[in-house]
Amino acid sequence: MIKGTDFILNPDKLEEQFQLVEVSEWIDYTTKEKLGFNYTVLFPKLKFEKVKVGVRSPQQLVSNEELEQKGQILVSFEGLHTWASFYNNRVSVKAEAVTIKKAGIK
Repeated sequence: MIKGTDFILNPDKLEEQFQLVEVSEWIDYTTKEKLGFNYTVLFPKLKFEKVKVGVRSPQQLVSNEELEQKGQILVSFEGLHTWASFYNNRVSVKAEAVTIKKAGIK
């Protein structure tokens, strides 16, 4: 049997910076516990595929309101890990990171 974790993105397909397009709460659907935030970003090297990256943090880096005002915010991740997930016979990319920061900020 093939598992989603058998598919890991080649590191050359990952970027240093990603365009942030949406922020949402990351909730565990089983326990209803808030785990952190999902940051939906574009992967330019994957034909601008949208990928949600979960970051376990009580603090939200950027609000959707700030995102709407600025129009474009570039972010980078530390400890980015990606894998494939199967749901309703479709493969999608899942991702988690240790931290997120605005690009260009140390």
